[in-house]
Amino acid sequence: MKHNKQRNVGIMFEILNHAVLNEIAKGHNKAAAKILSVVKKYFMTETQISKAYRVYSQLLYSEARNPYYATRFYGNLVKEYNQAVDSQKLYNENTKLLEEISKVCDRKQIMKVSVPNYKIYASFNILINENNIKHGGQYLSSRDRMDCEQNIFEHLVENKESKRIKEANSHHTDKPKDQLQTETLALGIALKNFDKKYGKLLTTEQKDCLVKYYTTKDERNFSNWMKKRIDNILDEVADKKSKIDNEKIMEKIELVEEKLKGISKENTFSTNSLKDVLLSLEMKDNLKLF
Repeated sequence: MKHNKQRNVGIMFEILNHAVLNEIAKGHNKAAAKILSVVKKYFMTETQISKAYRVYSQLLYSEARNPYYATRFYGNLVKEYNQAVDSQKLYNENTKLLEEISKVCDRKQIMKVSVPNYKIYASFNILINENNIKHGGQYLSSRDRMDCEQNIFEHLVENKESKRIKEANSHHTDKPKDQLQTETLALGIALKNFDKKYGKLLTTEQKDCLVKYYTTKDERNFSNWMKKRIDNILDEVADKKSKIDNEKIMEKIELVEEKLKGISKENTFSTNSLKDVLLSLEMKDNLKLF
C-alpha cells in the first residue's frame, strides 16, 4: 500500500514538533520559532488541518475495552472526520503547509525523523482516503483494508501511547498543579540561562544530552540513558585523578563525583541535575589537558 506521509496531518504534526525541539536543543531559538509559527498557523487555529488533526489525536490517545468497542469508536471517528473535513480544502491547505515548511527549514531533512506512531497514523489515513484518487487515495483490496483496520483496533485495545502518558503522569500525582507549572517554568529559565552562558561552547556530548532530553518521551528511558553517561564520566574522571596533584582541582573533582553519584541514584532528573551533568562533561573534557 502506498502512503505519502507529507499528506498525513498526524505524522506532519509529530515531525514538526520534533523539529522545534531539536532546534531548541541545539540553541537555534530563531529557527525553532519559525517552525513553531507554522505549527500555530495551521494546527492551532480553525483550519481544515486542525480539524483533521483533532480526529487523528482522538485515535492516538483513546482506548477501547475490547474489539467490539474499538470497532464502534473507529466508525464514529470516520463519521466525524467526513463531517468536519473538506478533502479538497484540506489538500490545498496541506500544499501551502509544505510550501511554508520549505521556507523555514530543510523539509527533506526533517522528514527523515522516525515517527513512533507512524503505523497508526498511516493506517487511518489510508482508510479515510480510500478511493479518493484525486487526493492521493487508492483502491484497497479486502486484505489491505483488513490489515489497516486491524492495526487501528489493536492500537485502541492495547493503547501503549495512552499507557505511557498515564505512567508518566503517575510520577506527578502528588504534586499540585501550580507546583508543576512552576517546575515547567523553572526548566525553561534554567535552560535559557545555561544556553546564554555556554551555548557557543557546547561539546558534542553536551549537545547529545540536550537533544536526548528534549526528544525522549519516556522519562525512564532517558533516566537509564543518562545513568550510563554518568558512569562513563565517573570512569574517565577516575582515570585522570592519579595524574593531578593540585589540591584545589582535586577538591572540585571530588565534589563533582559526589554530585554525579547522587544524581545517578535519583528516579527522575531535575533541571539542576541535567545542568550538573552538562557541566561535568565540560570538566571531563578539560581534564584531558592533564
